[in-house]
Amino acid sequence: MFQNVNVLESAMNVSTLAVKVIANNIANASTPNFKASYVVPVVRDNPLRVEAKVVTDTSSSISNDGNNVDVNAQMALLSKNTIRYEVLTQLASMSFKRYTDVLRGV
Repeated sequence: MFQNVNVLESAMNVSTLAVKVIANNIANASTPNFKASYVVPVVRDNPLRVEAKVVTDTSSSISNDGNNVDVNAQMALLSKNTIRYEVLTQLASMSFKRYTDVLRGV
């Protein structure tokens, strides 16, 4: 019955982790030899849930000091992730409203 809520919760947890990783990337944008990390969502189907895999981009470098953080790209990822999180919270809210309506007999 609550499977969709569990899926939404796990997806929101992935999104929260993504914010932390992006913030860490931005905070280290001027740290020599720092390599940016990214969160990759992985969907599991038994039971249905979303998990996070954090990967580090060690193959590129955009500055002479070995750092590969592009602050503009990170800010774009942050905006995209913020929109994703807002959609997930709206879907969770709609699910809870449906459950409330069922319990009230509406």
